[in-house]
Formats: sequence, C-alpha cells, structure tokens
Amino acid sequence: MKKSIKVFAMLCIVVTMFVNVVFATGTYTPGFMRIRNVTLQNIPSEVDGKVTFSGSTDNEKIKILIVKDERQRWYDVDLEDGDFHEEIWLIDGIGNYTVSVLVHVEDRRYAYGPTVKVENITEVNRFTVPTLHVESNHEDIIELANEITKDSETDMEKAQSIHNWVSSNITYDYEKYELQKEGHFDNDYGALHTFRTGTGVCYDYSNLVAALGRAVNLQVKVIKGNYTSPSRSELHAWNEIYVSEEDRWILLDSTFASSRRSFFDTSEHFIYHEKIEAY
Repeated sequence: MKKSIKVFAMLCIVVTMFVNVVFATGTYTPGFMRIRNVTLQNIPSEVDGKVTFSGSTDNEKIKILIVKDERQRWYDVDLEDGDFHEEIWLIDGIGNYTVSVLVHVEDRRYAYGPTVKVENITEVNRFTVPTLHVESNHEDIIELANEITKDSETDMEKAQSIHNWVSSNITYDYEKYELQKEGHFDNDYGALHTFRTGTGVCYDYSNLVAALGRAVNLQVKVIKGNYTSPSRSELHAWNEIYVSEEDRWILLDSTFASSRRSFFDTSEHFIYHEKIEAY
C-alpha cells in the first residue's frame, strides 16, 4: 500500500460531542414557550418523522438535543438576527422523544431552554434524509448534487460521479487534524462546511458524499470504523451507497481516493477497513 494511503488513515478522526447541561424553568403562553431568552413556537405532541424548531433568541449560540431512550443526538442551529428555523428528522424509530433547545453558557457548558416531549408515529429511513453534518436539504448541496449528476442515469453512475467530484475537489485538512490530536474538537464539521471551504478530514469527506447522494435520492450510509493494517489501527470514515439497479450496497472511500488510488466498489481495496457503525 502506498505511503499516502497510510498517512490518510492515520489522520482520519471521527468526532464525538461532549457537553454539560443545566436546567431551568420558564414561561408558557399560547403558541409559544420562552425559557432562558429562547422563544420557541409550539411543537405538536405527535409528529410524522420530523420536528420543526422555529423561534428566536437573544443568545449568541444554541443547540438542539434530541433524546430517545439512551440515545442522544446534538445539532447546531443557524441563527439569522436571532431567528431560527430547523427541521430535524427523528431517525431513531417510532416512539417517544424528548426535544430541547440548549443555550451556550461557556466552553462546553450548556443550559436547558425550552423542552418538550413528542411521539413520532412514522418510521424514517435515516440513509435518505438530512442528519447531523449531512445537510442534504440545503440549497447549495442540492444545486451541486444536481450539477454533478446531470449526465448520470443510474444509481451507479450517480454514485461514481459524486465520488469522483469529492475525491478530486476536496483536500485533506491537516490543521484540523493537528487540533484534534491536541484534544480540540470545537471545529466546524459537515458536508456544507466542507463544500464551502474545499477541505476536511475523513469524517467531512464522508458527510459530503452522503449529503450529495441523499440530495439526488440515493440511499447513502456514513460508515464509522477503523482502518486496520498490519502496522496500525486508526479511526476512519467512509461510505456505502445503495445501487437499486443491482440491489446491493457498494463501498467507496473518497478520502483515500483523493490520493489517486481507486476506492470505488473495489472490495480488495477495503480489506483493512473495519466497520463499526453506520449512520
């Protein structure tokens, strides 16, 4: 295996978010809930697959926390002059969820704002919808995906076109990797950020592939795992895409492919990839 491939494997890190939260009470008025300077429009108690968060805040930074059973999912929120509107898919199945707006206090410390409980009555295919760092519903991602695949007719052709574009147009972010090695994970991640900056780590490459694929109706998995060779075992991320005309999932690694070696639907090149989780 070429040295460049090994270097890429060493540099790939998958990110986990850790925060501390504190609780508070607030005020409730018809149609709205306001806690810690966050005003949230009422959310129905029963939803079909997704929750819509709309409101306003005086705070500079907020997040959304989705909890089902023991599973927690964190989402960043874009604020425009204090207003926000976020649609979040409930990808952990049918059942009861707790959904909260969290207000940034300092460092990794957050305080609970408005919190409600909802029942999801619709099963969601997580590999087709926008998820954390996979902003497949953003207009810039949709426009790019349509442009990349405009001459592609089959799922295989779409997958190949997206893989080729990402591996040819995104460069590896060694500075981000160095920050992560020092324990600094408060970096910008995800498909949209990677597209806008043209750089990222393996997690970013994989999120961009997933977002572009989902934007053109492909089923795409982001795979978290290890790159395990005789000399090392490193955290890594890559993708699987479902090709409907062949009724199978194919493997692709756009991070490694950027070093100019084929990592598209060639199983012999994935012997050192150890899958842990798909999301």
